[in-house]
Amino acid sequence: MSLKKVTAIFDELCLSNVEQALEKHGVIGYTVYHVKGRGKYYDSYNKGRLIPHIQMDLYTHERHAEAIAQLIMSTTYVNAESEGLVCIQALDELYWIHGRRPCTDEDFGFKESL
Repeated sequence: MSLKKVTAIFDELCLSNVEQALEKHGVIGYTVYHVKGRGKYYDSYNKGRLIPHIQMDLYTHERHAEAIAQLIMSTTYVNAESEGLVCIQALDELYWIHGRRPCTDEDFGFKESL
């Protein structure tokens, strides 16, 4: 089995919409971090010039990774410069701590159509 990690960094105001979109497609597991960063656009009024964003990490089967990335991008797109980014990374192994077992295909779902 091939697993992927999808990491997205986007405007914090989009979090609720992203969560709803993922849940509609059967994705229920993800981790959210409040982060600050600087891209092409920065807060010139703030001393630190860092913009608050959300970083979301989720793990999935490789066959779902691109669709999840596209879903996040379409949900967060507002036609603004430096909206964020999405990364898909390959994983060697992923384990469940509770069961002390490797993750399997059945652990990750995504409904292509609603």
